[in-house]
Amino acid sequence: MEDSILNVFSTANWILLFLGIYMAIIIFMGFFYSRRIHDAEDLCVAGRQLTFMYMVPSIIATWICAGAMMGAAGYGYLFGMQGVIFDPWAPALCMILIGLFFAYRMRKARYTTITDFFDARYNKTVGFCYTIIQILSALAWLGGQLVALGIIVYLTTGFSMQTAVIVATVAIIIVTSAGGLWALSRVDAIGFVLIIAGLVVMFPVVMGEVGGFANFVSIAENWAELPTWSMFPLGGEEGYLWYPGFLGILLYISAWSALSLGDVPSQVLMQRALAAKDEKTAVRGFLTSGVLYLVIGMIPVMIGIAVFTYGLDAPVDQAEYVLPWAAYSFLPAWAGILFIVSLAAAIVSTSGDNALIISTLIGNNIYKNIRPQATSEDILKVIRIAIPIVTLFAMAIALYFETVYKLIVLSGGIQLATIFAAYAFGYFWKKANATGALASFFAGLVFWVGFYLYFLPTTMDYNLDVLVEGEAYMTWAVDDAIFIALVPAAVISILTLVVVSLLTQDRDPARQMLNKAGEDMSNMPCYFWSRGA
Repeated sequence: MEDSILNVFSTANWILLFLGIYMAIIIFMGFFYSRRIHDAEDLCVAGRQLTFMYMVPSIIATWICAGAMMGAAGYGYLFGMQGVIFDPWAPALCMILIGLFFAYRMRKARYTTITDFFDARYNKTVGFCYTIIQILSALAWLGGQLVALGIIVYLTTGFSMQTAVIVATVAIIIVTSAGGLWALSRVDAIGFVLIIAGLVVMFPVVMGEVGGFANFVSIAENWAELPTWSMFPLGGEEGYLWYPGFLGILLYISAWSALSLGDVPSQVLMQRALAAKDEKTAVRGFLTSGVLYLVIGMIPVMIGIAVFTYGLDAPVDQAEYVLPWAAYSFLPAWAGILFIVSLAAAIVSTSGDNALIISTLIGNNIYKNIRPQATSEDILKVIRIAIPIVTLFAMAIALYFETVYKLIVLSGGIQLATIFAAYAFGYFWKKANATGALASFFAGLVFWVGFYLYFLPTTMDYNLDVLVEGEAYMTWAVDDAIFIALVPAAVISILTLVVVSLLTQDRDPARQMLNKAGEDMSNMPCYFWSRGA
């Protein structure tokens, strides 16, 4: 590990002790809730008994992980409010959109996975394409979380990053395979409480270091020298994140849509809607989570901006570390321990959630398609076998790449370009058919790659001299090209679905949305406010 702005905490042994206690508690919870697991539905969707009290922290925990918080603080440090539209603003919007338009009908359908929707609304080929995208994005997310845990433990305690990742992987495998979503929803609640406590303790301390909140608002600065509180593209060269004109507009639209619209079809989020005890709980849970996520997610953003305003001169490629740096520099020992443990708790919670959804897709959809006569107990066995395999595979990715935020950049984006159109139009447009959905999937994917290659030379030019004089900072150049390319690719994906569906109605009549029992849902209410809902 290269030199960092962080140093080992003086309380390193205490951090390791409390991390060990936390791991022991969640392992116990896995075994405790294993008594409620009798079939695949119990493991994957908690027997559809998730109450509002556990649903809200479980939804928020799918996003408010250490990687996202560290990334949001880092992007606040670098770019102010322009840099954090990607997170927390877009994910909060995603949760609200799900609550308003998707959660009610999805819960009413009683699916186990979103692939079930694609299988029923289109066909199993479309469902398989969705499954592959979900598995790839969840693996990247899971690997990114394990990296984040290893880096945090290493930077704050000096403990081996590799050992920390391995220990966390073992704990995740045990709690997920033993207790499933029953246990993970409780682990999410613990992590949620710890994160709230850690941020609430840190925020006023950091504000005190910059002269109080009112003074901070008036003097706040950022590394890129953009207007700190501006959330809109600016005129002239500043544009959006220093991309002027049309490029800036494309990147700005992508910032709002990649992780809002793009994550609407996400299995890890929709699994909470499917697990809710009823439709009302699903809707209320997502609407509440969207508001809370934005409130909570803005705290690390403010801390990141405040750290720059305070005067920390962090290397650009270490901006993600400003959050633990603030804990190291400003907090008393006990509060620093609390904050680091809360970051680790958020990682373990999110990692377990992703391990479960990958394994659920493997068991409930891939295995079930291969062996249609499989019972729920058979599927449960396959899911439990898949959990350690996929988690160990993600661990190998984590140990190989050793990067945090960039491992999870593609998760929402790849969904926006490929499957969002089929998902949204499958809900709201009766003429969407399987041929249109498949054409939309591949058109979006191909044009995304093509536009990425087209825009990359330009984004490289805009990212010259960031770290090394005369050289492009490829991390930013690649990410910017990926996101700029998403918008035209998503538009083409949507247009392709509409045009191809209309042209192929005769030979491929559109199916209507069916629930898990095979009943037509086309005349059922779509939203919680619909008449008769």
